[in-house]
Amino acid sequence: MINQEKRPSLLINSVSNWTALAVTLIVGFLLTPYIISHLGKTGYGIWILIASIIGYYGILDLGITSAITRYVARYAAQKNYKALTETICTSLAAFCGVGLVIIIVSFAVAGPLSRFFNVSTDYIEKFRQIVWLLGLAAALGFPGNLFGAVIRAHERFVTANSVTIIITIIRATLIVVFLSSGFGLKGIAFSHLITAVIMIVSNYTICKVLFSYFRLRLKAVSWSMIRLLLGFGAATTVWTLADIMRFNLDSFVIGKWVNLPSVAIYGVAALIIRYFLHFIAQGTSVVLTPRFSSLDGEGEGNHLRQLFMKSLSVASYLSFATGSLIIIFGKQFITLWVGTDFLGAAPVLWVLAVAYSIALAQTPGVSLVYAKKKHYLFAAASIIEGIANVTLSIYLAPRYGILGVAIGTAVPMLVIKVFVQPIYVSRIIGISLIRYWGKLVLPLGLAIGIVVIGQSEPKITFLNNGYISLVICAVPYMLAFVLLYLLVYMITRKRNIQETIR
Repeated sequence: MINQEKRPSLLINSVSNWTALAVTLIVGFLLTPYIISHLGKTGYGIWILIASIIGYYGILDLGITSAITRYVARYAAQKNYKALTETICTSLAAFCGVGLVIIIVSFAVAGPLSRFFNVSTDYIEKFRQIVWLLGLAAALGFPGNLFGAVIRAHERFVTANSVTIIITIIRATLIVVFLSSGFGLKGIAFSHLITAVIMIVSNYTICKVLFSYFRLRLKAVSWSMIRLLLGFGAATTVWTLADIMRFNLDSFVIGKWVNLPSVAIYGVAALIIRYFLHFIAQGTSVVLTPRFSSLDGEGEGNHLRQLFMKSLSVASYLSFATGSLIIIFGKQFITLWVGTDFLGAAPVLWVLAVAYSIALAQTPGVSLVYAKKKHYLFAAASIIEGIANVTLSIYLAPRYGILGVAIGTAVPMLVIKVFVQPIYVSRIIGISLIRYWGKLVLPLGLAIGIVVIGQSEPKITFLNNGYISLVICAVPYMLAFVLLYLLVYMITRKRNIQETIR
C-alpha cells in the first residue's frame, strides 16, 4: 500500500496553481487595455494573429511533454532513477532539435505570411520581426517547459508556480517599460524572448537543487527511450493539433475570411475562455495527471477509481459555476474591461462558454486516459472534432462573421463531449455511464436554472456599476453551487458510513 502522507496535498497543489493563474489573470486583465491603447485595434489584431500562428509550433512538442509527466511520475514512484535520467536527457535532445527547426521556419515564413494576410505596408516589417522574435522565444520555451514538466511530475507545484508568478510579473513589467518607451509590437515580443531565457535558467537550477539524480548526460540519450516517448506522444500530438484547430485556427479563419479588427474582437472572447480553461485545468487535470500516473504505476486501481469519481464531481461544480457566471456577466465585464468597441465579443463568449462548460467539467477524464495510456482512440475523436471545427468555421465565417466561427467551434466539441468522452472514459475506469453522468447532472441543472434567472432578472446597479458591483452580484450564484456541493457531499458521506457499518 502507498504511504499517502508522503504525497503532496492535491488541494495545496491546486491552490498554488490557482494562485499562479490568478496572478496571470490580474496581469492580463490590467495589461490588455493598456496594450490595446498603445497598439490600436489593428495592431492588437496583428499581435493576436501572430501569437496564434506561433501557437502552431505546439505541434512540434510531439507529445513529449505529456510523456514526461507520465513517465517521470511513474519512474519516480518506482525509484527507477536510470530511466528517469534517460527520459529527461532524451527529451532535452529532442527539444533542442525542435528548437532549431522552429528558428529556421520562423525566419522562412515571416515574409510569405505578411503577404498572405495582406498586411499593410505600415506593418509589414514589424510583422516579420515579431514572427522572428516570437519564434526564438518559442524555440527557447521547449527546454524551459521540459524542466518545468519534470518539477510538476514530482508534484512540486508550489515551486513551479512560484517561478511562473515571478516570470509573469517580470514579463508584464518589461511590456509596460517597452510600450511606454515607444517600442510597440517589437517591445512585447522582446519581453517574451527575455522571459523565455529566464524560465530556462530558473527551472534548470531548481531541478539541480531538488532532485539528486538530476544529471544531463549525452550518453543517457537513448533511441529506445525516444521511441517510447514518441509512441506515447503520437496521440498527444494529434490532441494538440485538435486544440490548435479550436483556438489558433479560429484567428486564422477570421483574419482570412472576415478582417483583422474582427480577430481582435474574437480574441477578447477567446482570451476569457482560455482563462476559464486554465482555471479548471490548473485545479484538476494538471495536478491529477502525475497522481493518476503514480497510482496506476503502483497498481492502486481502487484508489485511482475513487479519486477519479471525486475529482469528476469537483470539476463539474467548478466548470458549470464558472461557465454560468461568464454567460450572465460576460457582456458587462467586456464593457468594463475593454470598452463598448468590443461588445461584439459577447455573443461569441456565450456560445463558447456553453461548450467549454460541458467540456471542462470532464477534465479528470483527460488525466485518466493519459495516466493509463488509453488516449489513442480519444485523440482520434479529438482530431475529427478539430477538422469539423475548421470546416464548419470556414463555411460559417463569410455568412455570420465571428459568431459563425464560434458556432463552428462549439458544435463539434459538444458532440464529442456529450456522447464520445463519457462512454469511453466510463469504460476505462470501470463504472457505469449512469454513475459517470450522475456527477454532472446536478451542477448542470443548477447552471441552467441560474442562467435563466440571471438573464431574466434586471441587473442590480450600484457602486457605479463597476467591478466590485459585478463581484457582489455574482456572489449569490456562486453560493448556490457551494451549498449544493456541500449538501451532496454530506449525503454521500452519510451513505458511505452507513454502508461501512453494515
